[in-house]
Amino acid sequence: MASARDIRRRIKGVKSTGKITRAMEMISGVKVRKAVQAVLDIRPYAKEAIRILGHLEEAAKHESHPLLLARPVKKALYVVIASNRGLCGGFNAQIIKKLRQILREDAGREQAFLTIGKKGDTAVRRLRGEILASFPDVLAAPSPELMRPIAKIIIEEFEEGRVDRVVMVYTDYVSALLQEVKVRALLPVAIKDAKKAMHEMTGIESESDEQNHALSAEYIIEPSPKKVLWKMIPRLLEMELYHAVLESNASQESARRIAMKNATDAAEEMVGDLTLAYNQVRQSKITAEIAELSAGKAALE
Repeated sequence: MASARDIRRRIKGVKSTGKITRAMEMISGVKVRKAVQAVLDIRPYAKEAIRILGHLEEAAKHESHPLLLARPVKKALYVVIASNRGLCGGFNAQIIKKLRQILREDAGREQAFLTIGKKGDTAVRRLRGEILASFPDVLAAPSPELMRPIAKIIIEEFEEGRVDRVVMVYTDYVSALLQEVKVRALLPVAIKDAKKAMHEMTGIESESDEQNHALSAEYIIEPSPKKVLWKMIPRLLEMELYHAVLESNASQESARRIAMKNATDAAEEMVGDLTLAYNQVRQSKITAEIAELSAGKAALE
């Protein structure tokens, strides 16, 4: 049985750990609010960008864009968005689990990876995957400008025919208690998939509402639908990446806040158990001393 001194040391250490996790929980709480607000701000823009792309595709339906053309998939590129740091519960583990599932389903195809976040890079290296590029720094302060080099690599790989499909694996922020790993096709651009993503993003707009909106809006496209479409699709890809990074950041901080709260609660519970054990040790020691005194007194008498 541990001595009273050892238990006191453990109580002191657990209390110190609890203070650290409490501070980390408070910091994550502030970051969650900022990250969630950034997600809410970008969602209307993402929704309208997808809607406009649908109108452009309809206006330029006789024109072909290389990023719209589907072809047999011999090699796929997976964009994996994870975090740079741990201590966020099962956030990264769920992403890697989903990635492993996808790789098993696509086992007959060649695979390449582009990672955003150090944890994703480490996981892919353990899987012995071919990493084309890694961008850990964009998570600290994401912006549309930081997405352009990532989008450029993806577009070049697809246009040159080195990959035939691009898939993004990231975590979608649903609520403070729920973050869902999503798999979204980036290239070739499919309007059907984009509209599905838009519907999942809002969850409130019906197909009839979309049709009414389309009928009530008329566009004059200059200089031509084709030229605007060719400019729009790369921008849409950047927007998709930016939106996914913001969703991932919000999910990561929310998961970290919950993990730190659970750690703080566990530390408080452990301190209570250790305090009880400490009191029991002290009580048994006092009882033993009283028994010794009583025995000594009885021997003298």
